[in-house]
Formats: sequence, structure tokens, C-alpha cells
Amino acid sequence: MSRPIRAPDPLMHAAVFAGQAPSLHNSQPWRWVVDGDHLDLRLEPRRVLRTTDPDARLAVLSCGTALHHARVSLAAGGWRPVVHRFPDPADIDHLARLRSGGRMPIEPVWTRLAQAAGRRHTDRRSAPSRPLDHDKLRSIGVAIRREGADLKLLRPQQMFILAKASDWARGAEEDDPEWRVELAAWVGDEAAPDSGVHAPALAGRPLRRPGSALIGESHHHASVFAVLHGAGDERPNWLTAGEALSAGWLTATELAVSVLPLSLVVEVAGSRDMIQRMLGGYELPYLVLRFATADPTAGKWPRTPRLPSEATVQLIA
Repeated sequence: MSRPIRAPDPLMHAAVFAGQAPSLHNSQPWRWVVDGDHLDLRLEPRRVLRTTDPDARLAVLSCGTALHHARVSLAAGGWRPVVHRFPDPADIDHLARLRSGGRMPIEPVWTRLAQAAGRRHTDRRSAPSRPLDHDKLRSIGVAIRREGADLKLLRPQQMFILAKASDWARGAEEDDPEWRVELAAWVGDEAAPDSGVHAPALAGRPLRRPGSALIGESHHHASVFAVLHGAGDERPNWLTAGEALSAGWLTATELAVSVLPLSLVVEVAGSRDMIQRMLGGYELPYLVLRFATADPTAGKWPRTPRLPSEATVQLIA
């Protein structure tokens, strides 16, 4: 039995706040259940892109970004977040259980991250021309490592490997008619009104670009590409990668650094293997990220829509 959402106890507020988190093609594949003194995070199978993401790697990663957002909400409100990840080994879609560990002093870092969540967006516009402050990249990397993942900045010669992997993946997916149908359902004019990436947010920029475009965007150090990676390739690793992505992205937003996630090269096994070999063969790539100096007019750009909280948050009576 469930009842309509009513504000604003901390767990409920955290679940609603987490709806701002980024996700693959804005699929928002999470479901929150507020039950007494705990908040359960579940993967919503109906919002997993089965052709693009058959193992739900990027869907679980997306849920990790929502989990970190929920933690930020609690901490910014003066509540100590306590997380039990994968509390039921028999239920792999039950990703985490979040509780409040009681009151704690509000630290400015959490307040800043909560404010950044309201400004965060995906910058899909043309590559910027202003140089990027590498001290800011170091701060972003620190935020990611604190959450248990890692960030490798790509050297100029590695951009050719990234471009080759991008071309490989793009060719493989474009040859798959099921992938083309699925992408059309999530990106462009046919996307649902409260999810997906709509045409105005793309601003005429194709979501899938040839690898040569990646090399062009890295000229003059205006853009820096990096790989979000870690030591494992199982659901706990993907969830951790999502939490790390959220921490890094909110830190980047606070520092006026734009972030563009590039999932294409990790969606296809062959291109993902190419990136893994580039990392030395041991670490697993979760996502490629483009960092650039943020455009000060970005707040005026169209944003991707969000599902109403009633669609993603359930309150148990």
C-alpha cells in the first residue's frame, strides 16, 4: 500500500532531490521507496535501455549518481547519511538502503554541493575555446577518488585510441536496427515528454559523433578528455562509479567546469576493450568524460526534463 508523497521529512526530501541526478539518455532508471526510517533505492527495469545497455551497467551507474545526490541532500540538511549497499544478495535490483544516522553539523562542502546540484547540467554544445584550469581538474579527481573510483586524464596520443574506439562503437551500433529504434525513443523529438534528451537540449549537435570530432575538440587544451574507471566490472563497481561521477560532476559545477559524458565507447564490448587496454589492461572503463571551461550563459540553455516525483518515489504507509 502506498500513499501520495508529502513533504518534507529528510528521507523523502533526499529521494525527491535525487531526481536531479544525471542518467544515460536521461532515462532516470531509479525507484525510491520510503519506508519508515529507511529509504530503498531500486533499479527500475522498465527504464533500462536493453539494446544499448544490456547488462544494465550504465543504468546502475546512473542510479549511483542518484544515490550520491540523496546523500548530499541529507548531509546538507544536517543529517548523517548511512548507506548499506546491496542489502539483499538475492535481489540484485535492490541497490542500496539509506538511513539517517542522526543529526550532525552542517559542513559548507555539503551545502555547496547541494547548491551545485540545482545548477548542474550536461553541456552538449560545441567545444569551448577558453583554456581549462588544470588545478580544477585535480580537485575533480580528488572528489572522484574519495568515492572509490578513479579518473585518468588522456594524453594527446591517447586521443587517437579514443577516436578509433568511438568510430568502432558508432559503426557497430548504427548497423543494429534495434539500437536505432531504441535511440530514437530516447533522443530527439520522439522522446517521452518527461524523460529522454529532446532536440532543444541537443542544439543541433548529434549525440553520436565521429571519432575525428573528439580529436578536434582537444586542440589547444580547450577540452580535456578523461576516463572514469575502477578495478571491477560488477554491479557494486558500477554503483560506486555513479556515486563518484556525481561527486566529480557536482565539484566541477562548483568550479565552473562543464562535463559531457560520452557513453558510446563503453556501450560496445569491442570499443570498451580498446579503452581498457589503453588503461593498461587491468582497470575497467565506466565512462569517458569531456571537461571544459563552463559557458557563463549555460543557465539559459534548455534542460532535459524530469519525471514527476510521484513516478520515481513511493511512500509506504
